[in-house]
Order: sequence, then C-alpha cells, then structure tokens
Amino acid sequence: MTGWRHWIPLAALLLAAIPALTGCAFYDYLYGTPTPRTTTGGSDESLLRAAEGNMQRQQYAQARQNLQRLLNQYPDSELATAARLALARAFYEDRKYDEARNEYQRFLELHPQNERADEAVYYLGMCYFKQSETIDRDQTATRRALEQFQILMKQMPDSQYVPDARERATVMQRKLVQHDLYVAQYYFERGGFDAAVLRCQRILAEFPGNEGEDQALYLLGESLWQLEQKAAARPAFQKLVDQYSQSDYAPQAADRLGVVLVKTGPPKPPGPSLWQRMSQGMKETWNEFLDTASTYSIFRQ
Repeated sequence: MTGWRHWIPLAALLLAAIPALTGCAFYDYLYGTPTPRTTTGGSDESLLRAAEGNMQRQQYAQARQNLQRLLNQYPDSELATAARLALARAFYEDRKYDEARNEYQRFLELHPQNERADEAVYYLGMCYFKQSETIDRDQTATRRALEQFQILMKQMPDSQYVPDARERATVMQRKLVQHDLYVAQYYFERGGFDAAVLRCQRILAEFPGNEGEDQALYLLGESLWQLEQKAAARPAFQKLVDQYSQSDYAPQAADRLGVVLVKTGPPKPPGPSLWQRMSQGMKETWNEFLDTASTYSIFRQ
C-alpha cells in the first residue's frame, strides 16, 4: 500500500510539465488560442509586413519574393488572399503587365466574391490599358481594357474605382473608333471598298453617336456607292445630311442624294490637325518616359 504513494509526487511533476513539453499546441488545445505561424522563413504576418515595406520603397522584386514565400509556406493562411492581390500589384507597379494580368485573373478565379474583387477587375483593365497600342496598330489590348472597365461599371457600380474606369472606358472607345476609321480610310483609298464597309458598319453598330460617326457614315455610303450598291448607300448619306449637316462630309453626301444641303445646329468642332496629333503623341511619349524614370532611384535623389 505504501509503494504507490511514492509515485504521487512524480506523477504530479509530470502532469505539470506536459504544457512545457508539448508547447503551445497543448495550450491551444485547452484554450483554443491561435499561435503565430512561423517557419525558418518567418511568420506569415512578418512576410506580409516585409512585402508592404518593399512596396513602399519600390523594391518590387523583393516584395514579390516575400509574398511568394508567404503563399508557398502558408497556403491556408488568412493572409493568403491579401498576399495574392499584393503580388499582382507588385507586378503591376513594376510594369510587368503580363505577369500582373495573370495574377489578377488567378485572384478572380480563386476569389470571385471577395470584397476586393472590384480592385482586381479594375487593375486587370489597367494592365490592358497600359498595353494599348497607337491607333495604327492592333487594338486587342484596347478592347480587353474596355471589357474589364465595363464589367466593373455594370457588376460593381458602387466600387470606388468606377469613376476612373468610366473615364478610361471612354478613352478606349474613342481609340477603337479611331482605329477602325484609320483602317477603313486605308482600304477606301486603295479601292478595298468591301473591307471599308465592314469597318464602318462595326463602328456604327458598336459605338453609335461617337464623334467619328459622320466620317464612318460617309465612308460607308461612298464605299457602297463605288460597289454599285446605291440603294444601300442612300440611308448612310441621308443620316449624314440629317444629323451632321455641319460636317465636312455632308456636302458630298448631299451631292450623292441630289439634294440641297441645309446646315442646321452648331458647327462641328474641327478634328485634331496632323501637328496636334503629333504633339499629343510626343506628350504621351514624354509622360511615359517620366513615369518610367520615376521608378529608378537615381531620379529620386
């Protein structure tokens, strides 16, 4: 009977030592208190804070390293969602728009209902916006940018990004119209009237009432006229005469219809001259240079 009593102090000592031996896991088991996630690379919180500091110092490569480490080491962390969005932004700020676009698309695929989904849609559009070419080149990026801005405006109308998206959507629409007019004029001047017709029809269908509609109507009507489709050409000429009587193209349309042109309404503002277009192009190039130079530390001294 007396032998087992000698074990009581030892058993009590072992019970008291269990929390220390098992560490925080035992404490969590008893009280349900989460402990910081840590590995040899640092905790998820410290990695995110480090990445935020990198971003503030424009150290985008280092920011991406910390964010990618967080995503790799802590895929189930509550911070993983914010880290993935921050990773996309780090690519965007570093002008790596293809990579940024991929990350924003992945974020939306994984978190379509996230409260910051509007931010991802907006910057996805901005990636395409930054890659939009001049009107004499392919406009795939321009069209993709417009699509994203329209998604944001239609599906997330309360987003803080909507006002800016609306302005940029207008810019993209104008560029698409100018591109199609440029191509239509190119074909028209070289006798490619069928191709010119298709371009003008697309402008009138997709962007009715745009500032280049008078030119599109004239090119459409005149191309059909040259193709001996005069009956089909008359509605285009008639709309031009009726709605854009102040246009430089209206007198030619009236001649085709055999009517006297009566100009009504305020004169249409003249389009930009060649010099104005060149000046605008040089201004955009200079702004792009300044924007690029600002990312280098030598220019921030």
